[in-house]
Amino acid sequence: MLITVAVLGVTVEQSELSWTKPKGKRVFISCRVTDLTTDYIHWYQQKDDEALKRILYIKHDGSGLTYNPNHPQAREFTVKVDRSSNIHELRVDTLKTSHSAVYYCACWERGSHSDSNTSHPVQKL
Repeated sequence: MLITVAVLGVTVEQSELSWTKPKGKRVFISCRVTDLTTDYIHWYQQKDDEALKRILYIKHDGSGLTYNPNHPQAREFTVKVDRSSNIHELRVDTLKTSHSAVYYCACWERGSHSDSNTSHPVQKL
């Protein structure tokens, strides 16, 4: 199953919506973003009964990784960007029970971080 969301020309695609992985394993959560005119992709985590928390953001070209200093698990995640396929991959090397959440990738068109945004639920671990 492939889920595609498009807003204002930006397309965000996710092929796997949910799965379960055992503790201690490496996990890759991917998000394909095309027709992007902004510089940054943001990754968010939402645990049950909690608000969204930004984990990090990175430039679309894979440079400029910035962690949220207020997210207690942020540095447990890394990002790989494949520019040829427009895949942005959030990674955690050693999965913990505390990583169980819904993960979102998001981007905004230039000049707006409020009304014209694109986001998509990526994975529930």
